[in-house]
Amino acid sequence: MPAPLKFLAGLVRSGGRRLRSVSAWTRFLLGRALYDSRVRFDRSLRLRVPLLCDGEGEVVLGPRITVGYDMSPMLGEGMVRLQARHPGSVITVGAGTTFSNNVQVLAERGVAIGARVLVGDAVLIVDSDFHDLSAAGRHEAPPLAAPVVIEDNVFLGSRVVILKGVTIGKDSVIGAGSVVVRSIPPGVIAAGNPAKVLRPL
Repeated sequence: MPAPLKFLAGLVRSGGRRLRSVSAWTRFLLGRALYDSRVRFDRSLRLRVPLLCDGEGEVVLGPRITVGYDMSPMLGEGMVRLQARHPGSVITVGAGTTFSNNVQVLAERGVAIGARVLVGDAVLIVDSDFHDLSAAGRHEAPPLAAPVVIEDNVFLGSRVVILKGVTIGKDSVIGAGSVVVRSIPPGVIAAGNPAKVLRPL
């Protein structure tokens, strides 16, 4: 497996404080051979914490994506991880999407995140159970997986968990700490465990 892609812009510090603008450092990193053909990104990518893209699949990042936010809660360096696990796995992220800190997106098959999505801190998005649920097959059976789709302009609050097969409709808001196990329609506020629609926007 190729070495993981790791951008180190979020590690740059000045006078003991994290730099608020790392655009020059980002441009320097993007100009170096720190990535391979499995990761595609626009040069407008803005990194405020480290970004780790690993696995054997493909990660496609649109223009004007921001990774990390200085004022948000942070564990360690606040790394964001996009893991497309297998050769056929794909993670796509649309233009203008913003990730807060400590976010993980793990794809056995595929996760599609639309444009202008706001992803809160410590959000977890997975498209698989990773293990069979039965006691007999838990260690041997292949995991059940189904693609996740997050449509344009969705707002995912802090520590939201999104599980396999879910679609979150355009413009919707998912409240902090929610666990989303079923699809959410466009233009609503949903929250809870499991997440349910509370009201239309």
